[in-house]
Amino acid sequence: MQKRFGMPRRQAWRSGAAFVFAIGFATGLGGEALAQTAQPAGGSGIEEIVVTATRREENLSKVPISVSAFTEAQMDDLEVKSFADLARFTPGVTFDDSSKDISIRGIDSSAGTGTTGIYIDDTPIQIRVLGLNSNNTLPTVFDLDRVEILRGPQGTLFGAGSEGGTVRYITPQPSLTDFTGKVHAEVALTEAGAPSYEFGAALGGPIIDNELGFRVSAWYRRDGGWIDRVNYQTGQVTTPNANETDTYVYRGALAWEPTSHLKITPAIDYQNRQQHDIDDYWVALSDPGNDKFKSGTPDWMPDNDHFYLGSLDMTYDFADMSLISNTSYFNRTERVSGYSGTLYNLSFFQQSLNAAQQVADNGPSYQYGADPGGVACAPGQCRIDLYPLLTPNGINLPGFGNYVAENHILNTQSDFTEEVRLQSSDPKDALQWVVGVFFAQNRQESREEINDPQLPALTQFLWNETMLQLWGENLLANGDDYINDTIGHDRQIAGFADATYAITEQLKVEAGVRYAFTHFDFTNFADGPQNFGPTGGPGHKDETPLTPKGNITYQITDDDMVYTTVAKGYRIGGANPPIPQQECAADLNTLGISQTPSSFSSDNVLSYEIGAKDKFFGGKLQTSESAYHIDWNHIQQSIYLTSCGFRLTTNLGPAVSDGFDLQAVARPTDAIELDAAIGFTDAHYSANQQMQGADPAGAIIVYKGDSLGISPWTVSLGAEYNFTAFDHDDFIRLDYEFASKDNRTTPQRHPGSGTYDPNLVPDPATNFVSIRAGMNVGDWDFALFVQNLLNAHPQLDLNHQDQYTELYEATTFRPRTTGIAINYRY
Repeated sequence: MQKRFGMPRRQAWRSGAAFVFAIGFATGLGGEALAQTAQPAGGSGIEEIVVTATRREENLSKVPISVSAFTEAQMDDLEVKSFADLARFTPGVTFDDSSKDISIRGIDSSAGTGTTGIYIDDTPIQIRVLGLNSNNTLPTVFDLDRVEILRGPQGTLFGAGSEGGTVRYITPQPSLTDFTGKVHAEVALTEAGAPSYEFGAALGGPIIDNELGFRVSAWYRRDGGWIDRVNYQTGQVTTPNANETDTYVYRGALAWEPTSHLKITPAIDYQNRQQHDIDDYWVALSDPGNDKFKSGTPDWMPDNDHFYLGSLDMTYDFADMSLISNTSYFNRTERVSGYSGTLYNLSFFQQSLNAAQQVADNGPSYQYGADPGGVACAPGQCRIDLYPLLTPNGINLPGFGNYVAENHILNTQSDFTEEVRLQSSDPKDALQWVVGVFFAQNRQESREEINDPQLPALTQFLWNETMLQLWGENLLANGDDYINDTIGHDRQIAGFADATYAITEQLKVEAGVRYAFTHFDFTNFADGPQNFGPTGGPGHKDETPLTPKGNITYQITDDDMVYTTVAKGYRIGGANPPIPQQECAADLNTLGISQTPSSFSSDNVLSYEIGAKDKFFGGKLQTSESAYHIDWNHIQQSIYLTSCGFRLTTNLGPAVSDGFDLQAVARPTDAIELDAAIGFTDAHYSANQQMQGADPAGAIIVYKGDSLGISPWTVSLGAEYNFTAFDHDDFIRLDYEFASKDNRTTPQRHPGSGTYDPNLVPDPATNFVSIRAGMNVGDWDFALFVQNLLNAHPQLDLNHQDQYTELYEATTFRPRTTGIAINYRY
């Protein structure tokens, strides 16, 4: 339950391949998301990499899953620093940089447990949305072997939270035979912003040949800010380039082989990201066309997020099978100001002034619905002349002075996981199989506070009443006017099995299933004037989800494969903390219910997919294409109660998602590489939906045809030219990414919705261009790059506190950034 007031943030196998090939050579192609890496100039084809998307090593072209993967070299070429960068090159995937939500094929929700599994090697790290701004953390991409993005439900092998897909960060393993390492440095300048720079180093090799090895790395990056904090009253810049971010990453791992059959690998990962202020700017104060981005929010909105992950992997190889164990402990603390306490409070308070003004204008019989929890005032009693308290340019409190209320949100995770699996190890066997058990015990806390020591003075100033007279209670002892603390526990034990049998050398069938026992419980406490007194209590939810999977694969030739898959995915259910029922009664009546639901159930998807993977012209063109239909039922979604400012989670739906993704990489000559990634997703609700158990006269929450809120089309095109100059290998690369506008309504943009806001428009279509050129000199390589070459600044995530607030905020791309990167590898 959160107190956040305002709107939430954001074929035939040959013909398909030929279509991609034709588009690529007609337009110059681009942005490749295949798990493949091109050979150096002089090579005759495209070299595949090995992925472990099926929990065993396989060439990508033989894996019957829609997978995008990026090697370390690819991520360097594409100037990738984060998952937000990876998403631009991946069809069917969108990313909200504010909430850290990953949407795969339209499957995403800001409530309940995660829809995308996030793994560091074999350890899941995704978070449950236990409270406001329960955002996922995502690792940086320095010193990674690769990143794999699996589209479609992966619940059989990767469990709950992989309902829409899975993202896997694969780290390099210590070598027992060879020393390898790298040093990386980079500096860049952002137009009208501060410089960015980074430095990292990694080293690994044997300590005892063929018995004991190590790998260590360290990395630091400063992302320079480009949004100025200003005094909204004077317009003077108080802090230039306030939205800077510092990130520190360290990793260490050992590999010990006491015998030829046993390998033990302990590792520890640490990451600390400190974002000093968010990337929102005030629309009325800014001039994006001239790279002027300003925010007048009085309270700072930092996001400090750090975690460490300790893991122990053990593998014992038998004659024809392997026993693998992964034990891990993940500990994370995030302290974030998820929203401005100042702007939230003033938007909440100005509803009272507006209501009083309407009574003054229309008489005491006027019925208004903007009474914030019963704190409306009688005409003449309060300062209705100050309405609105929030203007497009800032805060309207003449005579009061500088008002600041700070919001603080704490999210913590303490996750213990253990997985043991036994799997076949001979790739020549007709039967490939894996069986295993998974155990997880996770503790999570979400605490939200609004610290407002000036509220007593502001109450007297606006309403001419004391705190006790107006709110019914004083501030809490620490100056909070609102606190909400929830501690939750997730426990599950699951068994899974998956087997693939080769009926012939060409035809394979696969069947898999996972069965889990899940338990969730929580305790909640909330208090403060804006909570209308103390509330709290426990809740729990127990379930036994089953996730089956079936696949048929036909290898037409060594170069051409088709497959079809049916798979189920799920998310664990949960429970709702209590809220003030009396103060929220108006919204509950509108919804047609008498009280908030105490719990919500798991939701599930059923996905149908067909796909193909092909090679043409001796491997000089490789393609991957798939089409899918997904039914999503009982969707866990957040409902905002406008009159009292609280949220609850319930099950809505159903929804469907239909689409396709196409990927291609071509090397028409030894010097030229062309690549493309094209995705289309139409994800929308397929029926009108009320609250469960609602009176038939209750409000419709979502309407048939409402979008799930993603860009339908994503296109990534890229071209790279390799050449030799001055006896050195050189290259130049151009990349272009496009995301289309979502033309469907959403629940917030539908005129019939109770949360309809005509001022919130969908994001426009976006275009992003980057260029990179480099030279290799022995063990050194140098590259010059320009990100956002055309300096595009689309207005994204337009938002305000509520439909009555005239102060708008938005985000956009980082302005044009030019830099140089240097790598040394040995």
